[in-house]
Parts: sequence; structure tokens; C-alpha cells
Amino acid sequence: MQEKIRYTKTGKKVGVFEFEGRLHEKILLTKEQYAEHILKKHPEITLEIIENTLKTPDIVTKKSRSKKEHFYQKKIDKTYFFVVVSFYKNIKNIRFILTAYSVNSNEYLKDKNIYYVYKRKLD
Repeated sequence: MQEKIRYTKTGKKVGVFEFEGRLHEKILLTKEQYAEHILKKHPEITLEIIENTLKTPDIVTKKSRSKKEHFYQKKIDKTYFFVVVSFYKNIKNIRFILTAYSVNSNEYLKDKNIYYVYKRKLD
């Protein structure tokens, strides 16, 4: 993970965390999104958990083949962590983190994500 400054098309300065994922090379999370959404609503999520989930997920799923959001999933201890990654129109090769959260049951997987994009091989 790297901290960087990026600029929007209108020249606005934006602080971001840049991650590398299993399926996507460049994934950005704005500092504002992390502070105002993820930390407030999901205080158990740290940048280290996000990075670990993106780099070494157990599973990556989508709700359907046509949906653009990827759900990176990783079980740590008894908790399942999710990082939702999507893209913006007109920005190629860069993905953005929409949210990150945790659940205590894998039943959530069956309801929300049925199309497997990646599944880690067990050792």
C-alpha cells in the first residue's frame, strides 16, 4: 500500500491509498472515503485488513457476470472480511474501493455472490 496524491480532471487534489489486488493491479481508496465511510460505519476495518484481503483473498466473486463490482473475501480468525472493488467510467486500468466490511457468517456469501472469479487453492 502506498499513500499518494492524485488530481481529478478538474484539478482537485485528492489523497489516496493505492493497493495492488489479486485480480487488479491498481486499486485506489480515497482518504476521505476511508475516514468518512469505512471507519465510521465499519470501525473494525483497518488499512492492513484491506491490503491483506486484496492481495491474498480466499475468494473473489461477483453478483453476476455483467456486474462490475468484485467482492474480495477473506476469512481471518472467525470473521469474514469483504472489500468491494468497482470502476468508474472513462478511467481505464484503475479500480476503486467502494466499501469494506465484515460479517460473522459465510451464509452471506451464498445470498450475495454467486459468480466465482477467483478461488484460492488450499494447501
